[in-house]
Amino acid sequence: MGEFRLSRSDLSALASYEVDNPHYKKAAPMQLYLKAQVCKVAEVKWKSSEPYIVSLTEFSERALQWFDEDPERLKELAPSRFQDLIADRLERMGLEVQLVGNVFRKDGGVDIVAYPKPVLCSFPFLIGVQVKHHRTGAKTRSPEVREFHGALSSRSSPFHVGMIVTNTAFTADAAWFAAHNSMLLRLRDLADLRRWLRNDFVNDSAWREVPDEIELAPGIRITIPKPKIIV
Repeated sequence: MGEFRLSRSDLSALASYEVDNPHYKKAAPMQLYLKAQVCKVAEVKWKSSEPYIVSLTEFSERALQWFDEDPERLKELAPSRFQDLIADRLERMGLEVQLVGNVFRKDGGVDIVAYPKPVLCSFPFLIGVQVKHHRTGAKTRSPEVREFHGALSSRSSPFHVGMIVTNTAFTADAAWFAAHNSMLLRLRDLADLRRWLRNDFVNDSAWREVPDEIELAPGIRITIPKPKIIV
């Protein structure tokens, strides 16, 4: 469905074969379709029988503009390439970036490790980044955010802050939980990602978790100046 951009109704017209799930014996049977028939349905619908997965060799300015013009195109990326895109944007911000590995392997909920470049910051800190790619309009839910927060807040965690980046949005419950744990969590959705595609990294939205003022003691208040944007 994802690779050929087909819906369940598109597949309902095709005959399927049920076989036992080889991975989980107690799971529901798997439904198998003949690839030739799937290609034929895709060709009628999209005038092409090829799988619709965008694969880029590099994220040039032209490619970034292409995604910004129609953010729905981000859903067409393979999960690993979307992860590469996020790593590319974090590096463009001035961070050193290390990919943890295959997007499907167990990694403790962390897909990317980032930290400031030594030439730009003499005070190092570690950022754990989790990437949530959706092929549909599905939102990243609260349980996923809570689980990531649990991994970050464990006693053995080396990370000082965590970020979840998605190409869609977060549910209200997920946003509420993150807002009440903003000391450790940052949520970045499609609106943020579109700014990143334009190389717009420093603005009020990027600083939204940082308070305008903090109270250190009764009557002792310190104003936190936000960066001034000069166009």
